[in-house]
Amino acid sequence: MPASRSRFLLGAVANWLAFAATLAVAFLLTPFLLGHLGKPRYDVWCIAEAVLAYFTLLDMGVAACLVRAVAGRHASADADGLNRMASSCLALFVAAGGVALAVGVPVLLAMSGTLSEKADGDPGVLPFLLLMLANVAAGLPLSVLPSILDGLEQYAAKSLVKLLALAARTGGMVYAVTTFGGLFPIAVVYTVVTALEHLALALLCRKFLPILRFNWRLIDRATLKQVKTYSVDAFLAMLAGRITVQTGTVLIGLLLPSGQATFFATASRLVEYAKSLLRTVTATLTPNVSAMEAKGDHAGVRRLFLNATRWMLYLALPIQIGLMLFGKPFLSRWVGAEFVEGSFPAVVLLGTTLAVGVAQSAASRILYGLGRLRWFARAALGEALLNLLLTAILIQPLGVTGVAVAVAVPNLLFCAVVIGLTAKELGVSAGDYFRVWWKPLLANAVPLAVWLAIGGPAPDYGAIAAAVAAGLLPYAAAVGLLERGRALLARGRRVVPRQGSGHVVMPSPGP
Repeated sequence: MPASRSRFLLGAVANWLAFAATLAVAFLLTPFLLGHLGKPRYDVWCIAEAVLAYFTLLDMGVAACLVRAVAGRHASADADGLNRMASSCLALFVAAGGVALAVGVPVLLAMSGTLSEKADGDPGVLPFLLLMLANVAAGLPLSVLPSILDGLEQYAAKSLVKLLALAARTGGMVYAVTTFGGLFPIAVVYTVVTALEHLALALLCRKFLPILRFNWRLIDRATLKQVKTYSVDAFLAMLAGRITVQTGTVLIGLLLPSGQATFFATASRLVEYAKSLLRTVTATLTPNVSAMEAKGDHAGVRRLFLNATRWMLYLALPIQIGLMLFGKPFLSRWVGAEFVEGSFPAVVLLGTTLAVGVAQSAASRILYGLGRLRWFARAALGEALLNLLLTAILIQPLGVTGVAVAVAVPNLLFCAVVIGLTAKELGVSAGDYFRVWWKPLLANAVPLAVWLAIGGPAPDYGAIAAAVAAGLLPYAAAVGLLERGRALLARGRRVVPRQGSGHVVMPSPGP
């Protein structure tokens, strides 16, 4: 329906803009923090970030369950079921926050001595770790708020709050680092701004869902069982994701010389920022799919899967090519020439997963919306185990490059499995799915040819931007021509002339 399509596009654009702003700030802050904190403290920042990320696993997949439940129950006007689910999820999150503190405090106390040494004896390392842990613990129950807004597809309002919080957080961090120095003042700024951000999200939930009630009396065994059925598989997928993304940085920090963790983290972040920038668009698929399933629109889910995959490939493929061709001058300008040798090989290896990873993201969002996560979760665990095995084998002989190989190879296999599972679930043949790829691949021959012809730009943001634009402008025209031709072909399939009687409207067999 046009209204549903407009709401989806608005949500996707709002989500993307919010993360694009976050990404831009992260790019600018990375060299700033490296320069003001120094490599030793920034190494600690990278390691602490990777360790604390594991505590977000205590989400246990409950947030994903809540998004799907809110979308489905709101679509079917089940207010009682919605409030029972929200109250049950909040109770689980409160318990998870307590576990985070109980487990995290002794772990961080044990690590603080080693990390303080890495940071040249900075006394603020332990307070920094503990305060950031407190943010993780409090963020678990507070994550109910953005999950509800996602389920309601109120991405624009949520993104506005996040943008305002991002501006306040960035300004506060810059002031804290330049005025006080060290890591602990950054954690103070982060805590204050995050508290205000969640207060604003709570007000939005009250505005958009006035029927929402949190009450311990609404918690019942049947609802908790529903949460468990969905969240166990979502949790296993989250666990596997944390192992895949974070373990490399932690092991490099513990087993390789000082500074190597920063090289790998820089490469990993560059690729993950690109993936996350695109995943923010696919994240909006989950509540759409849940609402469509609640209304029995299975054909619509199939079309959404194929169309979303095609458009995500249009977005992802030029970014993947750009990482290969412009990675060296970008790294040199972004974080320094020494990172070209230390980080660029890892950027190339990790970047090979970008387009397939984004196509997999579209597929996995469909599975999340349908609640079909059993085999998806097991495939993710298989990826994580293979990642650990290859890392153990390759980290000593190949260093940072070996860890990048250990991440990339299992991820490519995982993406292929997830796409196959989704296609099978929706009844999409291999031929139908791979036909989605050919137009994005054909269109990307245009920027590739342009970028190869003009050669590598100087390590300057202006020169890099001009080179990128030189390829993207004709690329946009090529995409427009291909999609225009597709639209005309689809229209021709729908309207078939019949001799002696006007036209007969027939359903299009294409996605």
